Amino acid sequence: MRIGLFTDTYRPSINGIVFVVESLKRELENLGHEVYVFCPAKSMSPSKQAELLNEDSDSRIIRFPSIKGAFFDDYDTSVFFPPAVQRRIKEMELDMVHVFTPSQIGLVGVKAAKKNNIPLVIQHCTDIYEFVDHYPAVLPGALALAGIVFPVSVRLRGHDLLEIAKLYKPRAGVTKWNKDIIESVITILYSKADAVIALCRKSCKQLKSWQYDDYQYELVLMPNGVNALPRPTKTEVKAFREQWNLAEDDEIFGFVGRLGEEKNLPLLIKSFERHIAKKRPKAKLLFVGDFEYRKTLEEMAAATKYADRIIFTGAMPREKLGLAYSVLDVFAFPSLKDTQGWVLHEAAHAGLPIVLVDKELSEVVQDGVNGFIANDNPTSFGRAIITLLEDANKRQEFGAISKKLAAKFTENRQVKKLEKLYQELIDQKAADASHDLDHDA
Repeated sequence: MRIGLFTDTYRPSINGIVFVVESLKRELENLGHEVYVFCPAKSMSPSKQAELLNEDSDSRIIRFPSIKGAFFDDYDTSVFFPPAVQRRIKEMELDMVHVFTPSQIGLVGVKAAKKNNIPLVIQHCTDIYEFVDHYPAVLPGALALAGIVFPVSVRLRGHDLLEIAKLYKPRAGVTKWNKDIIESVITILYSKADAVIALCRKSCKQLKSWQYDDYQYELVLMPNGVNALPRPTKTEVKAFREQWNLAEDDEIFGFVGRLGEEKNLPLLIKSFERHIAKKRPKAKLLFVGDFEYRKTLEEMAAATKYADRIIFTGAMPREKLGLAYSVLDVFAFPSLKDTQGWVLHEAAHAGLPIVLVDKELSEVVQDGVNGFIANDNPTSFGRAIITLLEDANKRQEFGAISKKLAAKFTENRQVKKLEKLYQELIDQKAADASHDLDHDA
């Protein structure tokens, strides 16, 4: 197959969508497919963009000029799509279009699929609906997407346009307005797809609840595949412990990932301060990652009586994250706004027991089997962490099960499921075209 992956975020950005696209490209190519990634050039000077575009001109990474993103800091906004872009895509004779982001480049993929009768898969990677609680300034971009970019990129019917027009009526509160726009636009957009991939049961329920009348589509539950990270050497682990003052007998729980406001990370500090620190004097809280909310978290930590036991390492290269998992006794994941939690799979591969709040988020965490589902409050979360810190046998038992669960969702396993879905959609599209020809005859 010739497959086009369309994403509004890619290297040199570092985030979950980038990891997913890189993984799919690699694994699909290993299966013998020809894979193209359509993505933005990182926002930079025009001369640098031209240089990057020239470097990629003979590769299967196809970049478009961009400016700093209008939606989130780690998204770049591509704004220039001449007709030549669509002609080039048509000439590629893609068998499949797979879209990861409902923004400019994603919509280019949608338009290419519909215009050229190519099977279209859209993957629901980001719960933008929930993100707007923390990023209310997304409204201008959402309105532009609904009213300008969206109609230009996607062929809409008359009642589609009526639905979009309704979104311009102001609501009581910018967050409510944001959410109404996102719910409607996402539902209309996804109804154009041949299949929509949801990464967790929570997303399946949410997207299903938004469907109505003519805006129906096939939902497929298919988490991304995640492989185990490289295991660090004993020397590397020893150096990491020394660097961050982590003794062998310390009881360490923590989080790995983007330190964003939407991740609900203050819950970890509150749980540690109010419950864990006093009862477990050897306990330490470790944050591995970076983003704009890190400063706020550091200020919160500094205001506690246990600031010296709350550690921020900053960002680490993904290939080195095995070091972080190797020193953790318990992995803590308080987010309620993720669509899968890539790091949950990494932690499970590393043999860690896991405590999280979102009970419908992950297929690699089972309550009371390899971790605990806590309530979204410091008492419940702290109690779950303490239960695991004080019982080494339970941690070992849970960790062994974590590895078994993670092994069910490796990159190779999940990509083979995706390959099967692609082929089914291609076959269905061909059958529909044949039926139309017979009917016309």
